[in-house]
Amino acid sequence: MSKVKNFFVNASVDLQDVLLVQGAVDRRNHIALRSFSIIATFAFGAATFAGMSTDINGITQKTMGYFIGVLLAGLIFFLNKYIVPRHIKLLPVLLFAFEASLYSTGMYLTFVSSPNQLTITLFALFLAVPQLFAERPVRVNLLTVITALVFIVLYLVTDLKPASIRKQEFVNLGLFSMLGVVLGSYIKKALLERFVFEYRVKLANSKDRVMQLQQWKAMADIYVSMAQADLDTDSFSLVRTNEYIQESVRDEHIGFKKNLVNAMSATTAPDYLDDVLKFVDVSTLRDRLKNKRTITHEFKGVNFGWCRARFIAVRETEEEELHRVIFVVENINEQKNREAKLTTMAETDAMTGLYNRQAGSAKIKEMLHENGEGMFCLFDVDKFKSVNDNFGHQTGDEVIVATAKALRKAFRDRDVLMRLGGDEFVVFASGVVTEEIGAKIIQRFFTTLDETRIVGHEDYRISISLGAAFARKDVLFETLYEQADACTYESKKIAGKSFTFHRG
Repeated sequence: MSKVKNFFVNASVDLQDVLLVQGAVDRRNHIALRSFSIIATFAFGAATFAGMSTDINGITQKTMGYFIGVLLAGLIFFLNKYIVPRHIKLLPVLLFAFEASLYSTGMYLTFVSSPNQLTITLFALFLAVPQLFAERPVRVNLLTVITALVFIVLYLVTDLKPASIRKQEFVNLGLFSMLGVVLGSYIKKALLERFVFEYRVKLANSKDRVMQLQQWKAMADIYVSMAQADLDTDSFSLVRTNEYIQESVRDEHIGFKKNLVNAMSATTAPDYLDDVLKFVDVSTLRDRLKNKRTITHEFKGVNFGWCRARFIAVRETEEEELHRVIFVVENINEQKNREAKLTTMAETDAMTGLYNRQAGSAKIKEMLHENGEGMFCLFDVDKFKSVNDNFGHQTGDEVIVATAKALRKAFRDRDVLMRLGGDEFVVFASGVVTEEIGAKIIQRFFTTLDETRIVGHEDYRISISLGAAFARKDVLFETLYEQADACTYESKKIAGKSFTFHRG
């Protein structure tokens, strides 16, 4: 609860940091107010002109409201341009006045100019106003909430707006005001953090490192955390951080090495922690970065999913002994998901979701190379051509899909299930080395097929002819295929579902 409150009041940025960058924030807001007041003046002016020069219902009646908006925005532009440069302390008052004028114009349009219409302008302002300026969000959030409450009160205690649209108006009010407050707080947080970051970079500047720090500034936008460290003194400074790192790095006096271990221990998924701790071992860093500019390690984080940690050597020349490093963590979750999706698409048969011929064959060959033992099964659907001829190709496709589903149900997750093409399938059950166990597994598959029904053809039963061969050490995929294929041919001589083992 305290974190939520801090987000909507201070944008989760320390008040002392905000005070340090207040000058830069004021300059930005002064420029932003000039731009937004010009935009508002011209926008309301265009709407006023349209209302005066046309007779379109819904615009003409709002002319006075738009004209009021022109006057207020124009007045604020004038005060911001001529008064604020000499009296900068008036800027916060003018920011408030501009936001209040926008809400006031929206309220006038809603309840006076067009009371019988659904509210549009005011709700758009609820979304836009909280995002205009860089500041602590508490003031504009309070203004937004107060405006929303005034809207509700006027709606309930007056008959200015018809009751028939009340429910829709209140839903829209809640949606747009809440979105505005949340997005506004988030954007203000990002803006304030950016100013604080730039302040810290400038604070660390020196003449001989100005180019280097500019590069860091550009790099920092890519990373979720960034630190520079002196390996000789074990000292460090956080150039960019986040709340999870901040919570674990509580004492800078214990040094970079221990703080780095604490931070990574707190933010790394348990299954990846041992390898991560080896990667961040500062005692071996000089050796690992010898003749290298950077080293990386990918891992899964607790808070950000897939991440890439990176050490960057800071040297004037490649021959210089390593004294300083930059440590960064980048969020690569989206990249990993994209790679996984592309890999799945490349390896998967589109109709069944099983491995395709190329990927399945490669997987089986890999398993044969690793342990060399298992049961290789090859089968096709009996009289599949007649299914297509008698029932149609759509039913034939349904038979293929149903066969694949039965395979998944009967075999284990670690078994390789592959569609060769058409009605031909291959299964490799790793570790199955006896006919007794193999027969039980195949019979389980046959039972599953017996229970399978094709919609619209409930009397039809999928029948297959299967051949199986057992893989021993150093056997080739091609050899197993030939053996199983010969057994499949023998099984076809038997009516109904049947299987034959190779006994060579």
